[in-house]
Amino acid sequence: MKPEPNTPLSASRIKTAQSCSWLYWCKYKLKLPDKSNEGAKRGSICHLVFEVLGVKGRKKYFNKILKTQDIFCIPSIKRLIMSHAVREGVDDEENVEMMKDMIFNGLSYDFFGADLGKPTEEYSEKDFDIIKSDGDIKYKIRGFIDKLFLYKKKKFAIIRDFKTSKEVFKGKDRTDNLQDLMYSLAVKNLFPEYSERVSEFLFLKFDLDPDASKSGVMRMEPLDDDELIGFEMQLSEIQKYLDNFTEKDARKNYAAHQGFPTDNSFSGKLLCGFATQKGELKKDGNPKWHCSMKFDFFYYEIHNRDGNFIKSYFEEDFSEDLVPEGCTYEMRYYKGCPAHCS
Repeated sequence: MKPEPNTPLSASRIKTAQSCSWLYWCKYKLKLPDKSNEGAKRGSICHLVFEVLGVKGRKKYFNKILKTQDIFCIPSIKRLIMSHAVREGVDDEENVEMMKDMIFNGLSYDFFGADLGKPTEEYSEKDFDIIKSDGDIKYKIRGFIDKLFLYKKKKFAIIRDFKTSKEVFKGKDRTDNLQDLMYSLAVKNLFPEYSERVSEFLFLKFDLDPDASKSGVMRMEPLDDDELIGFEMQLSEIQKYLDNFTEKDARKNYAAHQGFPTDNSFSGKLLCGFATQKGELKKDGNPKWHCSMKFDFFYYEIHNRDGNFIKSYFEEDFSEDLVPEGCTYEMRYYKGCPAHCS
């Protein structure tokens, strides 16, 4: 009897494994700490606001924001943004204005899915946790869909994802997008009566007019059932691979050994960064970016009473106040990526 799927698969988890096996090992197996950049922190705050304003009964706040063209016209939304911005260290004027602009941009683009008529059902942050075990098809997928609109008469679903990145999709991300495949498969499983599904990605730093010369609206081609069946077969192979992932596998597909991308995507050697040592500076005096797993560092691990892992922190981010009552902690040392520090 074949084992049941164990590792919960997400688009980001699969992409990490495909991009760099060592990064996957560090992030998901060793569970080393990772530093979020300012862009990721801004993105999480924007998504939080979309989730809050997407809740039924809060449309009056949405209407007031659109009328005044000011996110901060709602005191509770201002407090929400600023409290998280302070906590994440992105509370300076430039970052706050950037978040306000991106949030307003996202709210202004058919936020409630009414352009096609009132949706039969609408969801903000629709979660899914699906396990399938049918013969050779075995997978476990998990994730969240930012916005989902269902139109019963049309048997049509719009899957929407907000992006706060500074570039739209390029290369394989555009032609064979994992999120598109994963979300379409999830909607097919959750709402099989909606036979037509379209994913759209909104890049909030861009003009969301679909006819703009560089539009931030990227609507994917619909995926038919045959394509999704093919993806299920691919998922089953990925599931088997990641369920049995070892350090030996981690050393087989370093990003550093893949060369530079030829499709303008952020992949291959670019994922490592160009710094050759910790703290290396650019000509303008700012530090050179590099993968957080490229060089060695000390870190702390926190464990519960049973010795199970809870969380890890870089040495400079750790304090005893972060350790829950009854838990223990210990300092550990990471030697760096073998592709760079051997």
